[in-house]
Amino acid sequence: MTWARGTEQVLRSDDALGGMPAWLQWQIGELNNLVLLIRSNLTSLQRKVVVALCTTDVHARDILDEMVQSR
Repeated sequence: MTWARGTEQVLRSDDALGGMPAWLQWQIGELNNLVLLIRSNLTSLQRKVVVALCTTDVHARDILDEMVQSR
């Protein structure tokens, strides 16, 4: 939901082309935080949840990257 809201906010802004790269960088930062979390001491269930979130965020990152590249 955060990704959808944030992406919509950027697309509706006055400077969508300028805001999208910053939004992409924020997404990459969040993805990196999840990767750090995966490497920490988690229970099996916690790890599965974080891996699922990471997979979703990788897809979101790829979509944003494509949007930035295509302008």
